[in-house]
Amino acid sequence: MDRPVLTRRLVHSLLAVAPVYYLIPVDLPVSPLKRWHLLIIFFVAVALFESVRLWKGVTFFGFRPHERNSIASYAWAVAGITLALWLMPWEVATPVLVGMGLVDPLAGELRRVKPARWLQILPPLAAYVAICMIAFVTLTDAPIPELVAISCLGAVLAVVAERRRIPYVDDDFLMIIVPGIVMSLLWLAL
Repeated sequence: MDRPVLTRRLVHSLLAVAPVYYLIPVDLPVSPLKRWHLLIIFFVAVALFESVRLWKGVTFFGFRPHERNSIASYAWAVAGITLALWLMPWEVATPVLVGMGLVDPLAGELRRVKPARWLQILPPLAAYVAICMIAFVTLTDAPIPELVAISCLGAVLAVVAERRRIPYVDDDFLMIIVPGIVMSLLWLAL
């Protein structure tokens, strides 16, 4: 594996720690700041940085060639993370973010080494279901059959979002938003 690919995989894996956000107190010691203010400040800072990067035409180590003139995957990921942490129930946002952070690099690596098609799809599906189930069982006391259904549907949606190429929208964003919206609606219906 070349160094830029390895760098991208490692950065993706670090995104799995985004749910640490929930450990920050809602009311910060610096009044009148709230936890969500930090989230918006982080998003705005990344958006401004990405705007300047695009304006100047700068790329960084690990970027893919098309990211020179389009919004980079890290900015898409930050947009998805921001929406997930701000709008989704924490019980759903946690497995969705950990799932994206760990399953996207796995799927990308499997696609890179090109095993049989089913070996490109089944391990990411199984990993996503496992991440969701571990998070749900650890964080909630919801009934297991419902958790299995939500986890399986979320896994299918996440893997489809990762595999489908949609012009102008990165899979890092889609892997968070697509399963996150559906899983949140199902979660709220429990």
